[in-house]
Amino acid sequence: YTQGYEDQQGFSPTFVKFITGVTQRVVDRYDIRNKQVVEIGCGKGDFVRLISKLGNNRGTGIDPAYVPGREEDVPGVRFIKEFYSSKHGDLEADCITCRHTLEHIHDTHGFMDMIRESIQASEPVLFFEVPSVVRILEIQAFWDLFYEHCTYLSPGSLARLFRLNGFEVLDMYLEYDKQYLFIEAKPVDGRSKKIHPLEETIEELKEKTEYFVEQINIQLGEWRNRLIGFKKEGKKVVVWGGGSKSVGFLTQFADLDAIAHVCDINPHMTGNFIPGIGMQYVGPDFLEEFKPDVVIVMNSVYMDEIREDLASRGLHPEMLGL
Repeated sequence: YTQGYEDQQGFSPTFVKFITGVTQRVVDRYDIRNKQVVEIGCGKGDFVRLISKLGNNRGTGIDPAYVPGREEDVPGVRFIKEFYSSKHGDLEADCITCRHTLEHIHDTHGFMDMIRESIQASEPVLFFEVPSVVRILEIQAFWDLFYEHCTYLSPGSLARLFRLNGFEVLDMYLEYDKQYLFIEAKPVDGRSKKIHPLEETIEELKEKTEYFVEQINIQLGEWRNRLIGFKKEGKKVVVWGGGSKSVGFLTQFADLDAIAHVCDINPHMTGNFIPGIGMQYVGPDFLEEFKPDVVIVMNSVYMDEIREDLASRGLHPEMLGL
């Protein structure tokens, strides 16, 4: 995850439908219309543009990785190419959003305390999204474990973090096959005692962690044997999905040399190389000539979308999903 990391998901119709629905729900629930929205860790700016369009809002995206000119400008939306810090506390904000950023922060308590201190004179709605560690533990999703994620959050730990720093949880929910954990909150005086039904106990999380430890080598072994089998049979294997999941998956099996290519529909990835592996990304058009026997989809949510794309190219490979 350097500043040049390619993270845009908006090339997928499945993702666009999902994120538009989630955002519209938040806009409607809290009447975020004609308001000021601040997004911490905005990436290329897709989300702050979306919430600004849906609610006719004014938006400010903060991220050192923002790329000017990458996407069409949206009236009322501006970007600050910096890390979020206390100096941004004077920004007007009716809604503060932060998607897939908190997991990259080691001192989450200090980070949330900084946000709380910066909004003493206002009462914005907070809308955060992080990967759910519960799903990772339950299905041994080793492809979602990497060193850049220095914080892993469950509903319980995320809610406690917000309460500890002067926020009250308004709602929490899981989306995208329970991969993504959302929290909506507001600042309050003192320590909120409101507990959300989604929160698990520390003992329950401990049990899930122990189960992960018991099962992870079985999961890794099954995938290793499967890939070895494909190689022995001379099958051409392709991974579809060039984000962090593919890096987490491929680094476990790079020694097998069983996977020929990594495909992604994001055109900005094509021609670049996978960190730590050196394999070059290809686009879907490449597969028409390559004709893979097996496609391993890095996120099962996209299975139908990818199957339709392949079928439109006359390709009907065996498909496996994570």
